[in-house]
Amino acid sequence: MSVSIHELKDNSQTMESLLWRISASALIFRWLNAFLVQSSFAPDEYWQSLEVAHQMAFGCGHLTWEWRTALRGYTYPAMFTALFKILESVNLDHPTLLVYLPRLLQATFSAGQDVALFQLSWKLYGMNAAKWTLFCHITSWFGFYMATRTLTNTMESVCTTIGLLYYPWPETKRRYSLVKCILLAALSCVMRPTAAIIWVPLSLWQLMRSNTRIIDIFCKYIPVGSAVLLASCCVDRIFYGKWVLVQWNFLEFNVLHNMAGLFGTHPWHWYITQGVPVVLGAHLLLVIPGARQRRMLPMVLLTAWGVFVYSLLSHKEFRFILPILPLCMTIAGSYISQCTQSVKKLSVLLLLVLNIPVALYMGLVHQRGTIDVVSYLRQELGSKVNPESVLFLMPCHSTPFYSHLHTTANLQFLTCELNLESLDGYVDEAEMFYQDPRRWMDEFDSSSRYTGYIVMFDVLQKDLSTVLDDQGYQQVADFFHTHFPEGRVGSRVLVFHRSEERIAKRPQG
Repeated sequence: MSVSIHELKDNSQTMESLLWRISASALIFRWLNAFLVQSSFAPDEYWQSLEVAHQMAFGCGHLTWEWRTALRGYTYPAMFTALFKILESVNLDHPTLLVYLPRLLQATFSAGQDVALFQLSWKLYGMNAAKWTLFCHITSWFGFYMATRTLTNTMESVCTTIGLLYYPWPETKRRYSLVKCILLAALSCVMRPTAAIIWVPLSLWQLMRSNTRIIDIFCKYIPVGSAVLLASCCVDRIFYGKWVLVQWNFLEFNVLHNMAGLFGTHPWHWYITQGVPVVLGAHLLLVIPGARQRRMLPMVLLTAWGVFVYSLLSHKEFRFILPILPLCMTIAGSYISQCTQSVKKLSVLLLLVLNIPVALYMGLVHQRGTIDVVSYLRQELGSKVNPESVLFLMPCHSTPFYSHLHTTANLQFLTCELNLESLDGYVDEAEMFYQDPRRWMDEFDSSSRYTGYIVMFDVLQKDLSTVLDDQGYQQVADFFHTHFPEGRVGSRVLVFHRSEERIAKRPQG
């Protein structure tokens, strides 16, 4: 008996040591990941998180219409607000730190997701499957692209994956914690109410299998869920100044009233024909045969359910199905673990060759101009005692704003507020500008609003080059943005500047 006890202790210490090594490796990898993603993806990663946090911490930032109508919760931005206030308290609120530390913080949470996914696969399918699942997850181009972005989708995915680790799966007798699972499920739903798409069927399945479902409901689900929701409401009460239930407002606006369709609609099959294949990439070749494994049935059904429900919503985006990605990685990892050695080697080669170039291209090349131009402006404005104002003549929310510049300068951009009041003949500012850029510029200049810098995509250069020259502007910077310009988004970002001296010297019309 004493020998078996020693063996158990040794085994436990070995497993603990392994988890520490994986945790440290995951943290280093995700921190490196943060510096290898220097491109823009969705405006929400700045305007619904960092910009809000900057306004909360420093009283300087732009709040979009969603915040004025209480459609967004402050819980996620508050995390970055706390970080900003700590930096301010020790006089380290330097713009560069305000840009990179939030990404490193999110990268740290994503490293926790990597470890949790490894443990989940280990618990359900064994050590060999766990190693391959982790390999699949860290080689996912979309996971790499999203892991360090300050999007609620990223945090939703993190909380969901860690919550699944504590879920009472029937396949294992190992320890689980229903309370921790409910806590993380509630947090993910607070971040984004659509997380309920995954957690509602899982909760019902757990209650159907439980011999103590009444106790579970009244002693675990309701108390823990209510506590998380109350905490979220208290945070929102502090910053909104009134009691609001943003989760309900979010669902009512986006789902019940289908107002999300105003941002674009897609056919019902979009996730099947485009969304999932793009997000999974080369891993799809492993997920399809892996889905045939009998032991993967719960993961397959959960993934299919998620894709089905998301497909019912008219507005679709790749990032919305991010929480499904870890589920698919467990399927792919389990499949590889049961393959022959030659197939495993081929799988490694396939995943590395197909994913690494895409991940690096998307992170370092595609759509980086809007980030580079803000870095340029940060240096320009930071070097002046009285920083000049900046006007962004681009589709609204194309660039980060005060959160990346941390300046007292007056920043302006073309707004695109929704017509929430149903005004007749309403046209938002951005649309008004693009209808006649020259006329808009003449009217703006005649209003005596001095602007030192103008930022725009090169697609406007033909229309505005003469006007800008007449108004005393000179091009001072040019940044590559994308190889795939489309519509109002050009391949390059241009910066024009004029001094007050040039205004006095410009030709009078």
